[in-house]
Amino acid sequence: MKTNSEMIIDSLRSGHPLRSPDITEKVSEAAGKEIKIQDVASILAKLSNSDKCDLGYLITKKKTDRGYVYSLVKEAFSLTPEQTYDLTRKTGKDRFTLDEAIKKLPGLKKHVKPLRSSLASRRIGRSIVKSSGYSAKGGDVSDDAFRDIVASFLKEIAFQGGLNVNVNLTVNFKGLG
Repeated sequence: MKTNSEMIIDSLRSGHPLRSPDITEKVSEAAGKEIKIQDVASILAKLSNSDKCDLGYLITKKKTDRGYVYSLVKEAFSLTPEQTYDLTRKTGKDRFTLDEAIKKLPGLKKHVKPLRSSLASRRIGRSIVKSSGYSAKGGDVSDDAFRDIVASFLKEIAFQGGLNVNVNLTVNFKGLG
């Protein structure tokens, strides 16, 4: 038995741009039972969001006068259904990854947009703090711990290929005047 996500992906693999009601109808048909449109819309929101799911890079979402229309990029049709399903998973032994998909089909790379540098740096910073076990809320961080965080951050920046930094400085003087 396929999951709702897999049935939604199957409907997108039909090759036709589809709206949520169309996808809901196809998924209900495939499941042999009534599926609620809000359930499909919720899953579609996750699947089409590249921050939450690698398949999101390969799903186009276009706004029309009748709502959003979803479709898979044409290059994604060369993937097997199982490979496409794997792109929705973050973990799993022997799962097919986005990197493997790009190696197999280099044409997919044009759909995988790099993160905006400011967003990337915020994510990188948060992940370093989380992975290093330092508390971001409350409590002081020792000098050594802070040095480790900064060093990890700089390594990650180098790994990502650099970082553009814009600085705004505001200075307030008290007691003058």
